[in-house]
Amino acid sequence: MAETRESPRVSVNKLGEYLTASPARRKRIIHDQKHPCDPQYLRYPEASVAITEFLVGHLNGGILREHQERFFNTVPQTEFEAQRLGLCIEALDRFAALVPRLELDDTIISAVGQEPPVLEVAGVTISVRPEVVLQMVDRRGENKVGLLKLYFAKWHPLDERSGQYIATLLQSFAEQHLRHLGPVEQRLIRVVDVFAGTLFEAPKANTRRLHDVELACEEIGALWSVH
Repeated sequence: MAETRESPRVSVNKLGEYLTASPARRKRIIHDQKHPCDPQYLRYPEASVAITEFLVGHLNGGILREHQERFFNTVPQTEFEAQRLGLCIEALDRFAALVPRLELDDTIISAVGQEPPVLEVAGVTISVRPEVVLQMVDRRGENKVGLLKLYFAKWHPLDERSGQYIATLLQSFAEQHLRHLGPVEQRLIRVVDVFAGTLFEAPKANTRRLHDVELACEEIGALWSVH
């Protein structure tokens, strides 16, 4: 059974969309975040798991192919499941084409874990849930850290502003929770729109964006009980 969230909570991807959405779309986002769908009706968790395994598995392309074969050979029980399996297969194809542009060959990649912490902004809980931690050693031998976040929405690609808002929040997450691994490196903060084939990094100047996020969270908190 789908839950109803009493306290304001939003995923980082939906918050990125919210920040550039029309008033009508903002209302819909709040409603959907307050009344999230049953997890069995989510389309992309298996694709996310497959890509994460590929990333932490030393970029072994066989991992993606094995998952694609498994999706292809699964006999769907419903029309929705058939659609979900097809989208997962396509998502892995799209991501495989993106890998060279990610320039991860000299990067140490590790999984984030099942229950990552959250961000709290203006009374709103932001679920960031990055897929992997990225680490590299710079020319001075200092360890630098970042994060990679996947975005799946075939019919709603990220625009430049939304992508940068999500990347800004990803950087805030890293600064709060990964400092023990080393300084956060802006170039290691990556948001990947899988279907659109676009990559976003955290912008150098993010003060205005963080202010926009705070105002948006204040609005979400104020409207939560209405929707």
